[in-house]
Amino acid sequence: MSSADVRPGTGLFVYAVVRAERDLPEGLVGVDGNPVALVPYGEIGAVVGEIALDRPPGRRADLTAYSAVMEALVPGGAVAPIRFGYVLRDDHEVVAEVLAPREDELTDLLEQLEGRVQYNVRASYVEDTVLAEIVRGDPEIRRLRDRTRDLPEDAGVGDRIRLGELVSQTWERLARVDADHLLTVVAPVVAAHAVRREPGPSAALDAALLVETERSQELEDTLEMLAEQASGRMQLRLVGPLAPYDFVGTA
Repeated sequence: MSSADVRPGTGLFVYAVVRAERDLPEGLVGVDGNPVALVPYGEIGAVVGEIALDRPPGRRADLTAYSAVMEALVPGGAVAPIRFGYVLRDDHEVVAEVLAPREDELTDLLEQLEGRVQYNVRASYVEDTVLAEIVRGDPEIRRLRDRTRDLPEDAGVGDRIRLGELVSQTWERLARVDADHLLTVVAPVVAAHAVRREPGPSAALDAALLVETERSQELEDTLEMLAEQASGRMQLRLVGPLAPYDFVGTA
């Protein structure tokens, strides 16, 4: 896309950096239904599409369109997503601010991402099961639970506060142990991982996994095995393949 193609009052929404030699999916459109194009620079290029400059991107439809473009780019080769909402005035700015200053870095990044995709895995607790496990495993928690269980809500406030603190601390320790176990099991299958949220009562694990495309089925089988082992205690959810959002540094 050249500057002559950018209409007055519009700029270029920058989606990702890819290899300049690749073809974009035919008929691919992005934000506002505008077609995407490639701004090349040497061996790399930026995937862009028009957007009106009189409003910042941020609507749900914009994020949906951005995600759809990423999903469409993944099968065609290495893709380095640019953070959502990055808009420049024209192709000259795209080259000057995105491609030229970091040409070597982005070329190396695409080489590292070639043949790899991201999966997100989340392991959520079955709350009642884990609470029962915590109570069984700690005499002090069990004693405080028994002491306060039948009291009126306004009675035994100190014991209730102490009980809540102990349960929270124990659950956080348990979550860290579970997270370490899950990551240890999947580590041989993945090229890298990034923890998206620290382990805690809401989830033992919320992580991004960078996986060789040819090992995707192996990852799914591994997670299926872990899900069966944790049945009734944790629920595992795997999402992907995705563009490697969590493995592009500051791109």
